[in-house]
Amino acid sequence: MKLLIIKIKVAVLFIVTGIGILTFAFGDRFSESAHASISGPPTARTGAPGESTCTSCHSPNSQSGQFSIVAPSSYVPGQTYQIQVKHVTTDTSRQAWGFELIPLAGAAMAGSFPTPPATTRVRASGTKSYIEQSGSGTFPNQTGGAIWTFNWTAPVTDVGAVTFYAAGLQCDNDGNESGDQTYTTSVTIQPGTTTVINHHVFSDFDGDGKSDFSVFRATDSNWYVNRSATNQLSSTAFGMATDILTPADFDGDDKTDIAVWRAGAPLVAGFYILQSSNNTVRFEQFGQTGDVPFIVGDWDGDGKTDPAVYRDSAFGSQSYFFYRGSLNNPSGIVNFVPWGTSGDKPMRGDFDGDGKTDAAVFRPSTNVWYILRSSDNAFVIDRWGLSTDKFVLADYDGDAKTDLAVFRNGVWYIKQSSNNTAVFYNWGLSTDLPITGDYDSDGKADIGIFRNGNWYLRMSGTSALSAQSFGISTDKPIPNVFVQ
Repeated sequence: MKLLIIKIKVAVLFIVTGIGILTFAFGDRFSESAHASISGPPTARTGAPGESTCTSCHSPNSQSGQFSIVAPSSYVPGQTYQIQVKHVTTDTSRQAWGFELIPLAGAAMAGSFPTPPATTRVRASGTKSYIEQSGSGTFPNQTGGAIWTFNWTAPVTDVGAVTFYAAGLQCDNDGNESGDQTYTTSVTIQPGTTTVINHHVFSDFDGDGKSDFSVFRATDSNWYVNRSATNQLSSTAFGMATDILTPADFDGDDKTDIAVWRAGAPLVAGFYILQSSNNTVRFEQFGQTGDVPFIVGDWDGDGKTDPAVYRDSAFGSQSYFFYRGSLNNPSGIVNFVPWGTSGDKPMRGDFDGDGKTDAAVFRPSTNVWYILRSSDNAFVIDRWGLSTDKFVLADYDGDAKTDLAVFRNGVWYIKQSSNNTAVFYNWGLSTDLPITGDYDSDGKADIGIFRNGNWYLRMSGTSALSAQSFGISTDKPIPNVFVQ
């Protein structure tokens, strides 16, 4: 690999009217010709299978430093991660630096490098892209080492293990290749389990994977939770009777946070969140009176619930989903998705199983669903349910996708996304409150109803029936919060 160091040499000295004009040339060669550049090495010098390394141009020398790649332990398809390439040495004769890196899944390019910083550049070669130091990224005369930090966006699908291959140079900055030290390294990361905020286990306050028996009592504004991990009862005063309940995992610790949305004027309305990770209250100004806040969800796929609202007829007849993603959004930019029209009902779920909440509406006038899939921006039209039904969306078949499901006069109608078949369950009365949740921690939603302080459940894992008393008849069961 040819690290092209900025080494000023006097090529020709002309004396014109007493003023010396210097013509400069770069000491290191870019190719076999006399052409010179400091913009970076040729491609395919990373030491990946079938590729050469820096020693194709630079003489090998004993190594006195270290060269490494800092990468995430795993990746979720389509997500963006920070990568670092590092040189470290105590050898003060090293005074210029370079690298070249490529991520591969097998022999194929894996992912991309969006908007590289000024100290790096991206070069394409066929179907592959390499990231390497730029001219300013050689850090001439800098001792001790060098660090390049850049973003890598993972492939949009699971391509298996991804290996980052890199070659590096620690140079003496003398204008030739003979005294430079060459290095190679690699690191492999595996596809991680897509972080999915399962909408059927949102009432898991202790993080054990089971929905907890939990209620909100408007008369005293208390949340009563029976934690399944310890079978301990807790009582927390939070919110007001007029608030809209929005419990979800806002801090990403796999535990449901007690949370409410309070209506108000723009810049006043917002979410009040009691974060389970540190027991502190967080306020997220968001929305305005008339908005629908129960579509909070993980809109950017980072494992944290994002503040979100749906605004019917936001601009003319066009309705909008608004959300503030927590992934790579330090300035708190609000994103919006125009979806739906006047009179549509917003629906909450991850219908394509990519770990991101999808924009979805049900149109009561036609009983038609319109779902915009976040994985590929394709939209799905479906028919399931009636405008008078209660919508009990959850993952009933365990495929990490939200199933279309309704509760009608004591009957559950579920369209399984795994095989597109319909299942029906007679469970409850028309006056009951459906309380879908994963009470047996098998990764599938269980059907259940709340009646006068009693919980009646049908476990998906064993089809066993369960009955338990928790709360009073006027309580709001937390697993019912997102049912429409």
